[in-house]
Amino acid sequence: MAALRADDLKMERVLWSEKNLSRAAERRANSRGATIEYAGFDKRTTAGGIEKILSAAIDLAPDLANARIEETWAGLRPDTPDHLPILGPTDIDGLLIATGHFRSGILLAPITARLVREWIVEQRASVDWDRFSPLRFQSAARDAARHAPA
Repeated sequence: MAALRADDLKMERVLWSEKNLSRAAERRANSRGATIEYAGFDKRTTAGGIEKILSAAIDLAPDLANARIEETWAGLRPDTPDHLPILGPTDIDGLLIATGHFRSGILLAPITARLVREWIVEQRASVDWDRFSPLRFQSAARDAARHAPA
């Protein structure tokens, strides 16, 4: 991710790009952009990643070419093999998991909180959440172990 500052640039809305960029520019010329790279647990920024962000941001708002780079950083977004969140009770009594929302965590927070509250308080969820169950990976893990070389 990169944060830019352009004090003389007036921006009135969030700008989006399809160039592997989640958000290119925010209001008030305090600009932030991010790439998506599947790098495991490596949080180092790369010149290539920063170049993608800056190139897309400048394509959207050419005056950002003169902006100051305030900060660059990398973060981790929890993803799952099937790209669906892990949400629901486990086979351990009392253990409930809510993770793996990837880049939609803030957007899914309200429904996730509601479902977790329902399960804790009422021992039920108001929607079918089986497809998000933490247990959905157990059969795949068992099959992999069964076919692993001895």
